[in-house]
Amino acid sequence: MASTDAPRKPPFRLPMTPFVPVLVALVVVVASGFFALLLSPLAATVSYGVSKVDERMDFLGDCKKLAAFPQRSTVYASDGTTELATLYLDFNREVVRLADVSEVTRKAVLAIEDDRFYEHGALDFPSLVRAAIANLLRHEVVQGGSTITQQLVKLAVLEDTSQTAERKFKEAAIANCLERKYTKDEILELYLNEVYLGNGVYGVGTASDFYFHVPASKLNLSQGALLAGMLQAPGTFDPVSHPKAATRRRNEVIARMAELGWITPLKASKAEAAGLGLADDVGTERLAKPPFIVRYIVGQILANADGEFDVFGRTERQRTRTLYQGGLSITTTLDADWQEAAQAAANQPWYIHPSNPHYRQSPDVAIVTVDNANGAIRTMLSGRNYAKDQIRLATAPRQPGSAFKPFTLVAAFEQDVPPGSVFSSKSPFHTPLWNNDCHCVSNAEGAGDSGYLNLWQATAESVNVVFAQLELSLQGQGTAVAEAAEKMGIGEHLVGVPSITLGTEEVSPLEMAAAYQTLANDGVHCASYAVARVVTSTGKTLYKHRPDCEQVIKPDIAHLVSAMLRGVVSSGGTGWRAALPGRPVAGKTGTTQDYSNAWFTGYTEQVSTAVWVGFPYSTDSMEPYFGQSVFGGTVAAPIWHSYMVRVMNGLPVKSFPPPPAPQSGRIPDVVGSQSEHAQKELAAAHFTPREKLVPSLEPKGTVVSQTPAAGTSAVLGSLVTIDVSNGKAPKVTVPDLVGHVVGFAKAKLANLGLGVTVVEKVVTDPNNEDIVLEQSPKAGEKVDEGTKVTLTVGVLDGGGTGGDGDVAFGGGSVVLFGAGAAVLRRRAARRR
Repeated sequence: MASTDAPRKPPFRLPMTPFVPVLVALVVVVASGFFALLLSPLAATVSYGVSKVDERMDFLGDCKKLAAFPQRSTVYASDGTTELATLYLDFNREVVRLADVSEVTRKAVLAIEDDRFYEHGALDFPSLVRAAIANLLRHEVVQGGSTITQQLVKLAVLEDTSQTAERKFKEAAIANCLERKYTKDEILELYLNEVYLGNGVYGVGTASDFYFHVPASKLNLSQGALLAGMLQAPGTFDPVSHPKAATRRRNEVIARMAELGWITPLKASKAEAAGLGLADDVGTERLAKPPFIVRYIVGQILANADGEFDVFGRTERQRTRTLYQGGLSITTTLDADWQEAAQAAANQPWYIHPSNPHYRQSPDVAIVTVDNANGAIRTMLSGRNYAKDQIRLATAPRQPGSAFKPFTLVAAFEQDVPPGSVFSSKSPFHTPLWNNDCHCVSNAEGAGDSGYLNLWQATAESVNVVFAQLELSLQGQGTAVAEAAEKMGIGEHLVGVPSITLGTEEVSPLEMAAAYQTLANDGVHCASYAVARVVTSTGKTLYKHRPDCEQVIKPDIAHLVSAMLRGVVSSGGTGWRAALPGRPVAGKTGTTQDYSNAWFTGYTEQVSTAVWVGFPYSTDSMEPYFGQSVFGGTVAAPIWHSYMVRVMNGLPVKSFPPPPAPQSGRIPDVVGSQSEHAQKELAAAHFTPREKLVPSLEPKGTVVSQTPAAGTSAVLGSLVTIDVSNGKAPKVTVPDLVGHVVGFAKAKLANLGLGVTVVEKVVTDPNNEDIVLEQSPKAGEKVDEGTKVTLTVGVLDGGGTGGDGDVAFGGGSVVLFGAGAAVLRRRAARRR
């Protein structure tokens, strides 16, 4: 440790007055008595001192080291250098080494407090005599005879300022002990770090920053003298409250330095004429008000709910002392650049409806990001202006709406429900199990029916009634969903009511980000944390976080849910505004029924981020503010996108693991069944039915055909189209059959579902035999399926007479009448 090169002072001379001989004699008597008293009880005094100092000193032989001074702790971002906050209670102190205090400041302190410090021992007997004479002449205490070592004992050990002989004896005994154990430089360093310098500031290092915003090594003569002058009475000579008194005292110190010959008269004159040199914003905090994560880690350490921070102390009082007075360097997990990106995203322009420009409050934002690999909290934005508002939003519970649905998917897949499961989307869905006035669930769009949907479609489109039916089909219903959510990272405070799948139970943004992290991390949940490491003022590691990770859901389930949540962000999904170009994203939107909360929680392969938007102090609807319905996909997702674009910039693009191969099954035969029954049968088999009404002679509602055909193997959830009769005969266009052979004509009509009536007409030209000569209805006319078309077909004269030779065929039968019936009957049989 460097020594302070302090020049010797001029010899002390007593003032020549008639009373000097008397005073000298008196002082000699007093001093002799003092020394006698000091020596006689020395053993008892030292014994008392050693006993009293147990709390402040550590034994080494016959003496003890001073315990570490109470000093402020500093909180840093994850880089270990970006300062977030300083923590202290009664002692705002930053300890500095003696070599880091400017030489002129050290000389100023010695000049005014103990100019012979490096020459005497624990006690300075000439100073005691000089002080006694000065005090007697003034009839008051104007000088002290205490050395810096004695002052250190008084401040750091005895904590007793009473002017009693008993206290002086204790002080002298302990000072003598310290002088044997420590060097002069070490004692001066301890003293400079112990002293109080007003405004809650302890130590020269802290004071130099507080008053001048410079390190102690850069203090100049005027500044150093000002601090040295404050030692006698920090309140009286406070430069902020009493600048004139502070200036006078500073000049006394400068004059004393000049008197001792430690500075030149010219330097003294210039310094005395200078201003105090205080910083423009003296008295204000050097740091901006700390981000919310500082408040969060303080609460975590002091509460110590799971014993993680036992190294800070067994009781909250002990942990408070260690945290606020231990001079700790606390490195958090917060990424300062990411926090800045979150702030920028939250502060992007907000739309205010023109009809209501002065809405009484505006929505606020919380953004939390956790590292998927270990649970480290990288961003923790608790409002757009936390420094001013101090609102606890990042950890405040709010209803998540549909952002809770992924936990229902996990619970379902753990019970082996196929992802291709199919449910009706008809809204509202009525069930006595739903505890509201109508005992029903509705989709966000209100009443309607989009048919049957599989879980992939229902997730992408966030269909409430489908998830309600899915949850109610599970063993344990809402309880199963709550258990899945809790083991994935939601606190153990959920009630497994049926409506839990729609996000009626309150959760915080931190919990949502932590739970989605489980999906992104192959089903491994890592407990979220904000304190990475803590180092003491001596450089010893007090605490280092060890990730707490556990496989809580099967990897295949995590991969499957992630694949389904990617559909939410793809084109057509509710969260498409969150998509990041060229980078896989999975996530889920969430909106509460009254539009008071809007969410988007999503993740890439690297990080998971939850964004919440709503009013800080109420659950009022945000519709009046925006002038329209507010959804997670329209409000929260764009903020998520804006933030994550900056966060992910420069990070490698990574794909999610593929989901397990889809399950297949055989399509049941539903032809001939009524449509409603057929759709339920297909849905029960995990296929998605789609009804297509077609004209048919079958009874209305009857399935007349299906695609794919019955027995076909297909992926569960696949679409099966069923053609259902509308009860109306289909229209058929009559083909042109004139000139065709009658056999061809009949086959053509049969294929079109039309009947045939054949009427023979006697012809003389053999080329017209068996040829259709006429038809009715005519070609091109539209008729109902099953309509009979009359074909007039040529036949050669077989000896019959007149009209008696006409023959009529209908529906495959032959009608014969008149002469020559036997011949015509044979011919008709041949033509059939």
